[in-house]
Amino acid sequence: MIHFLVLSSGSCGNSYAFFDGKDTIIIDQGLTFTGFSKRLESHQIPLDSVRAIFLTHLHPDHCKGVGATARKLGIPVYLSDVSVSVSESIIRKEKIDSDCIHTFHHGTPFRIASFEVTPYRTYHDCPGSSCYEIRNGGRKMFLMTDTGQIPYDAHSAAEDADAIFIESNYDRNLLKSGPYPKKLQARIAGGYGHLSNEEAAFFLKQHAKLRSQVYLIHLSENNNTPELAKNTVSDSLQSGIFVTVCHRGESYEGFIDE
Repeated sequence: MIHFLVLSSGSCGNSYAFFDGKDTIIIDQGLTFTGFSKRLESHQIPLDSVRAIFLTHLHPDHCKGVGATARKLGIPVYLSDVSVSVSESIIRKEKIDSDCIHTFHHGTPFRIASFEVTPYRTYHDCPGSSCYEIRNGGRKMFLMTDTGQIPYDAHSAAEDADAIFIESNYDRNLLKSGPYPKKLQARIAGGYGHLSNEEAAFFLKQHAKLRSQVYLIHLSENNNTPELAKNTVSDSLQSGIFVTVCHRGESYEGFIDE
């Protein structure tokens, strides 16, 4: 069985945990170490089961807790070779020790304990950004956030997944009529920005299977509402697909049986 947690999602901090009863892998760690450890342990995931942290990209809400967590737990941090090659100053600023960093090439699978992880390129204004296909035994999960467009590889990575975690950042009408200046609106809605509710719904309509679990993550505080995200996505899906909207900063848990 896989026990997974959305520890937190949104601009206040992002982190996701996957635990198989023995080993845990983390995707992103944008929380304080104290907040991260308390949320894990409150859901009965032992801190000493954490084997590695994978980063989608190097924006602070996804990585500001990585340095402290890696040092305290003595675990590796994985991110793309492109991220490392062009973002040395950010890595230093976030105090991620170079000796704990391991790089990967997009599209190349590798193993961490009982997990097989395959990273793929995403399109964000942070070079080397990644999404992840995660396998453990016969179970498959897919997580994609902070991308302005759907990568080609995401389609096969999400196919037949038991759980899909996908950004549903903004509502197009709210963004257009909201307080953000036009330049920022263009950045969010552009090809290297974020996914809208409609784009998430279109992707899920193609790939979410019967009885799969869907988690809508990284909702904007100003350009979206949980109700708009839920309605836009749910209206496009057949019944029997379970959709959870992750409110900003809150935790959610789920399980995938064999």
